[in-house]
Amino acid sequence: MKRIIVIFFLNSILLNSTHSYSKGLYYKDRDWNKYFYDNCGFPSNKNLNWVKEKNNKFLRFQLNDKQIGKCSSDNKVRNGAPYWERAELKQKDIFKKNTSYEIKFKVRLIDGFQNDYEYFFQIHGYSSKKCNTPILFLQTKGKDKHLRLLLRKYESERDRNIPNLTKKGSFKKYKLATNSSHRIFVKDILNKWVNIKLLIHFKKTDGILDMYFNEEKIIENQSFDMLKCHAPHIKFGIYRPGNNFKKNLTSIIDFDKFVINKISMK
Repeated sequence: MKRIIVIFFLNSILLNSTHSYSKGLYYKDRDWNKYFYDNCGFPSNKNLNWVKEKNNKFLRFQLNDKQIGKCSSDNKVRNGAPYWERAELKQKDIFKKNTSYEIKFKVRLIDGFQNDYEYFFQIHGYSSKKCNTPILFLQTKGKDKHLRLLLRKYESERDRNIPNLTKKGSFKKYKLATNSSHRIFVKDILNKWVNIKLLIHFKKTDGILDMYFNEEKIIENQSFDMLKCHAPHIKFGIYRPGNNFKKNLTSIIDFDKFVINKISMK
C-alpha cells in the first residue's frame, strides 16, 4: 500500500509541478483528455512551466533568442535558416487514417511573436526519418503580424511511400479572418484567451478541414494532402527560424484545455 501511495505521489509531481522537465516526460491537466510529451528536450529549464491563475492551470511556453531546439534537425541549416529555435510538446498517440476528429484548445499570446514568422501549432506526419514532413501549421507572419493557416499540398501520386515526395510538397496559405472580413492580428488578441476548434477528416493520402476561431467558422471544407506513410499527430509550443544577423525577440504563449474526440463528418 505504501508503495502505491509513493508511486501516485511521484506521478502527481511529474504531471503537475510548476517546473520544466527533461526529455520524455508527460504533460496533461484535469481538463485535458490527451497526454503530450517532450520528445526532443528543451534548450532551457525555463522554456515550459505550469502556471496557475485563480483556479485555472495551464502551460506557458517561453522562447528566447538563440535557444536552438534539441530535435536532430534544429542545429542544421534548413529552409533558409542557419538553425531553428524550438520549445514544443508532441502528442503521445497519433490520429488514425479514415477517421474524423474534433480538436479543441485555448491559446493566449502573451508577448512577442514579432519576428519574421513563428509556428505555434502543427499537425505533423513524422513516422520515420524518411517520412518526416508537417501536414498543417498555424503561424504568425508578415509585417503586420497576422495569423495564417498552412495546409500541405502535393502534386504527385501519393498512394505509395515515395521518399522524394517529402521534399517536393508545398503549402497552401490562408490569411485568417473573421466572417466580417477582419483579419486576425497578433496585436488584437495579445493577452486574450481565444478558442480554436478544428474539425478534421484524415483520409488515406488527403483530408478535409473546418476551422473555428472563438466559435466562428473561418475555414470551411479545405483540403490538404498527406503521404501514405504519414502518422499525423499534434505538436504545439513555439517553433521558428534562427537568425545570425539580428536577435529574435522573446515570445511567450499559453495553452489550455486540449480536448480531442472522434466524430462523424458528412
